[in-house]
Amino acid sequence: MFWDLLVLVFYFVIVFYFGFHFAKNNQKEEDFYLAKKEIHWIFLLLSLVATETSSLTFLSIPSLSFKGDYRFLEIALGYLIGRTIVAFYLLPSYFSGNTISVYEYVGNRFGKSPQKTLSLVFTISRLLGDGIRLYVSSLPIAFLLERMGLNLSPEILGMVALTTLSIVTIIYSVVGGFRAIVFTDVLQWVIYIFGGIFALGLLINKLEIPLGEGISILKTTQKFNLFVFDYLPSGDNSYFILFALIGGAFISIGSHGTDLMLVQRVIATKNLASGQKILIGSGIVVLLQFILFLWIGSLLYLFYSGQTMAPDKVFSRFIVEEVPSPLLGILVAAILASAMSTLSSTINSLSLTWARDWGMDQWFSPRTLSLFFGLTLFVSSFIPYFLIQTWEKGILEVGLTIFSYTLGPSIAVFFLAKLKAELPVSGLVFSAFFLTSILSTVAIGLGFQISFTLLIPIGFGIQIFLVQISRLTLKKN
Repeated sequence: MFWDLLVLVFYFVIVFYFGFHFAKNNQKEEDFYLAKKEIHWIFLLLSLVATETSSLTFLSIPSLSFKGDYRFLEIALGYLIGRTIVAFYLLPSYFSGNTISVYEYVGNRFGKSPQKTLSLVFTISRLLGDGIRLYVSSLPIAFLLERMGLNLSPEILGMVALTTLSIVTIIYSVVGGFRAIVFTDVLQWVIYIFGGIFALGLLINKLEIPLGEGISILKTTQKFNLFVFDYLPSGDNSYFILFALIGGAFISIGSHGTDLMLVQRVIATKNLASGQKILIGSGIVVLLQFILFLWIGSLLYLFYSGQTMAPDKVFSRFIVEEVPSPLLGILVAAILASAMSTLSSTINSLSLTWARDWGMDQWFSPRTLSLFFGLTLFVSSFIPYFLIQTWEKGILEVGLTIFSYTLGPSIAVFFLAKLKAELPVSGLVFSAFFLTSILSTVAIGLGFQISFTLLIPIGFGIQIFLVQISRLTLKKN
């Protein structure tokens, strides 16, 4: 246990070093939020991948292949399609002006009301969604710390883990700004990829059967199935090939084309060509990353053959029971790293949108705004600990699915801005359409149990429908 904790302390020291090392480079707003667009696109690519990879991804992707097969890769292929569309359709517009926040682009086309509405929805989504993600991330970390020998209740350990990673992340985010966040992201990506590769190698070494024989078993049990061509009229069709590709593409268009936190890494590069490399390259890296962790799930299926256990806890159990010290500390650091990269990016992007889209930079410095949103996100992640069980389940579901409800209407707004179409209504009414589309998507998703891969296209369609109906109605009048 001592060596594992020493590894964690050493990891936190390195993170602090990055924060204070880059503090001197944050004299102006563009320095703090975009690092003067001086960072090489490869580092921004890896930062983007680290930001979109949470500790939930690290621990839960193996569970998909452990209990099922490789059909999740259909959605990952959709991600690649979506990023390519963003790279060649939306991205040129972001580089054509002098915008720092992508919501400024909407504001230049449709006015301040839609710009601020998008910013507000982004803020609520991030505070709720990432706050809940941090809470959920603390649970397996608490489990690992408990198994490392810390004799405290899981709730207390979860709060300790949450508090520690939040304090460290807030400090280096506030002090070092975007430059520190990017290079810390790269470090964190290297750590958890190393952790994944090490876990894969350890699994291969610990298998009681030759790897070739294990692969034959996986083939025989259809654990390598990838594409789903059968549509089930009364079943879950989330992974039906057409829905998966379309849904994955829409998810990626929304997240990497309209979500400030991820787009920020793309427009922080020096030119359009580099931004396109970041988007498409990150899609390829994410696909390979998913393959790595799905492979881990397949080998866990062989390793625990004949044993009954919860799929979502199988990788955590393997890490705790089979990984020797101090390598256990490295893997726990990898899980912390994946959580911290998302937290730091959320803090910086929330600070950015309120500085630029709401004009708060006139009254508050970037560091003050970052500190405020870091503390707000920290508080939001503690809310589930104090809810009764029924409410906790409800808020968890909302937090983890909220982006499915907001991304579709957001994509529609940006595509309308790209088309340079004149709005048939005022900016305020257009904002009302946007909020109505989100609420309608929530109602449809909850009322009809729609596949998550279709929620974003549905939200997109509702927003376009409202604008077109208003255009036709006003023409008749």
